Amino acid sequence: MREDVPRRSRAGRPKDATKRAAILAAARDLFRAQSYDSVTMGAVAARAGVSKMTLYSHFADKETMFETVVRAMSDEMISAIAGPDRAAAPLRERLNSVGIGFLRVVLDASVRTMGLTLSASLQTDQALARRFYQAGPGRTRSALATIIAEAMACGELAADSPEWAADDLISLWEGGLPGQLAFGLIEQATEDEIVRRARRGTEVFLRAYSQPGKS
Repeated sequence: MREDVPRRSRAGRPKDATKRAAILAAARDLFRAQSYDSVTMGAVAARAGVSKMTLYSHFADKETMFETVVRAMSDEMISAIAGPDRAAAPLRERLNSVGIGFLRVVLDASVRTMGLTLSASLQTDQALARRFYQAGPGRTRSALATIIAEAMACGELAADSPEWAADDLISLWEGGLPGQLAFGLIEQATEDEIVRRARRGTEVFLRAYSQPGKS
């Protein structure tokens, strides 16, 4: 059940960026440590050291706050795509960078825990599930599909669908790691393992999709 929303402050009052950052940091910590349903706006406000009035001036509800947290994490995954220096890099280098950033986030123990605690809520609220997917995994898939589509347009890659090819590449990067980690069969992936898997997945993908003479 949604908490009562305090009366909003006067329109036009500038938001404090420092307080917003503190709120998001507190929210991320709590969502990683507790189930989604057990995290309250009051608990986030207390951890961030702000009033509930201040909290609600930045985020209208818990859903919006969590969506912002998820979007920030997806930014970490696709940061390798941004910037003119990245756009000019060779395709293999760009895909490796995205793959390493992607695996660092999705294989992080606290992120995986946060995803598991969401399951019950998302199973009963498809609109909420779609909203969170589009803020996180959906954005990453879309950004990766854009890279692939551009490579197809200039003749570097040949695929029936950029989106499906993006799904293939993500699967190659992940391999069986998420399942093994979820069942506690292996410890947290090391940085060396992440880099190795990202590069191997990219190489297999390029062998499958590269145009002859373009790999």
